[in-house]
Amino acid sequence: MASTDHEAFDTDGYVLLRGLLEPEELSPVLRVILRAADRLIDDLFERGRLPSRFAAEPMVARWQHAVAALGGEHERRSWDADVVTPELHTLMAHPRVLDVVEPLIGGEIEATGLIAVRPKIPNDKRTTVLWHQDSNYFGEQTAAQRIISVWFPLVQADTNNGCMQVIPGSHRHGYQAAEMDPDHKALRPLEDPERFGKPVTCPMQVGDVLFFSNLTYHRSLMNASDHTRWSIDLRYHETGMQHPRKADFLPGFTARSRATPAAVDRWADWRHAVHAHPYYHRMRAMNRAAPLAV
Repeated sequence: MASTDHEAFDTDGYVLLRGLLEPEELSPVLRVILRAADRLIDDLFERGRLPSRFAAEPMVARWQHAVAALGGEHERRSWDADVVTPELHTLMAHPRVLDVVEPLIGGEIEATGLIAVRPKIPNDKRTTVLWHQDSNYFGEQTAAQRIISVWFPLVQADTNNGCMQVIPGSHRHGYQAAEMDPDHKALRPLEDPERFGKPVTCPMQVGDVLFFSNLTYHRSLMNASDHTRWSIDLRYHETGMQHPRKADFLPGFTARSRATPAAVDRWADWRHAVHAHPYYHRMRAMNRAAPLAV
C-alpha cells in the first residue's frame, strides 16, 4: 500500500484500489459461490418448491430465477457457511490484500469469519443495502477499534446494477446510532449521514478492491439491471481482538503474523475450526431446512 493510499484511508475512511487483483484470481471464488447456489436450487427442486433447476440458464443467473419462482422472498441477504472452501481461504489470505491491510492495523492480522457473499438480485429491496457503519452491526464498543472491510465485485459493478457508495470522512464523526428498518430488515441511521459529506459512487471492475473503516458510512444502490450483481466482502482486524458479536459468526484465522510466521493458519486449520463451530452447523441446518421463505 502506497503511503498516499494510507493517507487517503486515514482522511477519507476508504480507499479504492483499481486492478489490485487479476480477474482470474477471483474466478475460483465465483465458481464456488455459483456451485453453492446450484446446491440450494437442487434442494428446493427436490422438495417440490421449484418448478425447474433452471439448468438452461447461465450459472450466474440461476439464483435470481429461483428467487423469482418463489415469489421474490428469501431468508437471508448474504451467505457465508456454504462457501468456506480452499478457494475462499486463498482469497482471504491473498498477499496483496494483506499488504494493504497491514499498514492500517499492523502485522498481526486476523481474517475474520464476518464473510458475506451477496447476490444482489434485480429490483430486490432487501439486497439494496441502506446507509450504515459496520460498527452498527458489530456493537458500539467497536467504535474505538479498527476493523477493515474489504469489498470485491465478482462481476462488473456500476450504477445500473447496484454498485457501492461511501461518504468520505464520515468515519471521523464517530459511532452513530441506528435502528432496524422493517422493510429492508436492516439497520437504518437515526439521522441522515449525508450531513457529513457528499456520497462518492464507486463503479468497479472485477479485480478492483474497496477497503473501508468500520465507521465509514457506505451503502449499495438498487439493482435496476436484468442480472444479479455478485460480490463478496471480508473483514480484518488485529489478531485476538474481541467484540460483542464475535461468537455470532464463523471463526476467523490468523492470516499474517510478523512476530510469529509459523502461527499463520493454513486451509486445513481454518476448516477444522469452522467445522467445529456451532454457527457453522446452525447455518448449514438452516439452509437444508428452509433456505428460502415463501
